[in-house]
Amino acid sequence: MIDILFFGRVADRLGKRRIAMALPEGGLRLFALRLRLFDGEDDERLRMSVNQVVVTDDRPLRDGDEVAFFSVFSGG
Repeated sequence: MIDILFFGRVADRLGKRRIAMALPEGGLRLFALRLRLFDGEDDERLRMSVNQVVVTDDRPLRDGDEVAFFSVFSGG
């Protein structure tokens, strides 16, 4: 089971802030999860983190991981 969190405009667009998901047999990679959740849409402004570390590379997900999707933040 992995926890998937959504923040900012991503949460607004999906209408939810969190979901839990069982990993399929054979596992799941981060980029495949992104494609699954966002209907194949590959938005370069979409940011991701795994276990509270911002990542840009594809990686296998493991039971207990926390994955977050969020928009680019700006501010000062």
